Amino acid sequence: MLTKHHLIHGSLAILLAAGFTACEPKTNDAAIAAQVAAQLQTKAADDRVAALEQQVLDMKAGKEKASGDQATINQIAASHARALDRQLADARQRAADRRKEAATLAATPVAQLPKVVTVEVPSGTRITVRMGAALATDTDQAGDPWSGTLAEDVMVGNAVAWPAGTTVSGVVAQSTPAGRLASGKGGLGIRLTTVGHNGVDAGTYMVVGDKMGKRDAKFIGGTAALGALVGLLTDKNNQGDHALGGAAAGAVAGTALAAATADTVIRIPASLPVTFSLTMSEQVTLR
Repeated sequence: MLTKHHLIHGSLAILLAAGFTACEPKTNDAAIAAQVAAQLQTKAADDRVAALEQQVLDMKAGKEKASGDQATINQIAASHARALDRQLADARQRAADRRKEAATLAATPVAQLPKVVTVEVPSGTRITVRMGAALATDTDQAGDPWSGTLAEDVMVGNAVAWPAGTTVSGVVAQSTPAGRLASGKGGLGIRLTTVGHNGVDAGTYMVVGDKMGKRDAKFIGGTAALGALVGLLTDKNNQGDHALGGAAAGAVAGTALAAATADTVIRIPASLPVTFSLTMSEQVTLR
């Protein structure tokens, strides 16, 4: 069953908080919820843009610190910056689309509004995707887009927030061939940035490997700060791993990531389900 924490109804308190006033004596709460949801999702999109803008500013100002070999840090930082630039551009476009949708709904007569229910997908929810195409360090660079579909339903209580097959997209966060870094490692990392019409924050999935063919799947939660990325690609103890990383992610990946022979190219096969974890809750409108 869905709880009050997960459902947003068109109550007067919520309408006032979202900047609406009940003007009609027989307001259709389910319809008004569409306007409320649009306002909330617009704010979330704008907040995501602001957060990414701050990350970009911090990178340019040198506020993101990492320790270790400076050449390695510089190389990883350059890729990190390209990925952030792409994320920011995409987030700005999504925010603009959200504002347009909210304005359209705000101008729509109540009787013509679609009836919707909104659920909150909580932080920590796992999202498993299937890549639309294989990615590899010899063909894909940091900042490049990727796309795929949900491999399974994302549930909130008994409700399907995002059904299997929903389109997802993201950005390549790191793309360094094995053996290229001073540590002897390399990495191919991807971030999930959208599920359906929702922008999401869902960490970074990284395949780390060496030029002898060893491959290991890792996961970094949060915004994947520069220090965490450097640590994952240089730290022998893998101290940067998230709870989904290390052995857990490797077990899910199985042998699909292993190179058959010594190979500097690191790949993420299209057939491999990749699991992310939401680092922030998301409001999803069910129609």
